[in-house]
Amino acid sequence: MPTTRTAEKEMRAAERRKARNKSFRSQTKSSVAKAVGTVASGNLELAQMDVKSAVSALDKEAERGKSHRNNAARRKARLMKKLNQALATTKETAVKPKRRTTRKAAKTTKTE
Repeated sequence: MPTTRTAEKEMRAAERRKARNKSFRSQTKSSVAKAVGTVASGNLELAQMDVKSAVSALDKEAERGKSHRNNAARRKARLMKKLNQALATTKETAVKPKRRTTRKAAKTTKTE
């Protein structure tokens, strides 16, 4: 417990800052969780918009000093990695694989 009046006042101010920071961090966590969920669902157009807003929220949080900038960078990198993997798997399934030729068929085309 604080023993001086200034310590008591600082404690009250710290409680106000804590409440403000907690709500801001909670909003950021919610936006990141929403983006992760959208990426996992497979709706990639909506996922890109959600990831963009989550990255913006993480940047604002770090800029305002609510979290460390390296923490925000790490979380953004993980989020972008998930999005990029989802986009890559979608592109792989959309592209038709080339038909492989057998050795016998390859020999006949060379000799002819």
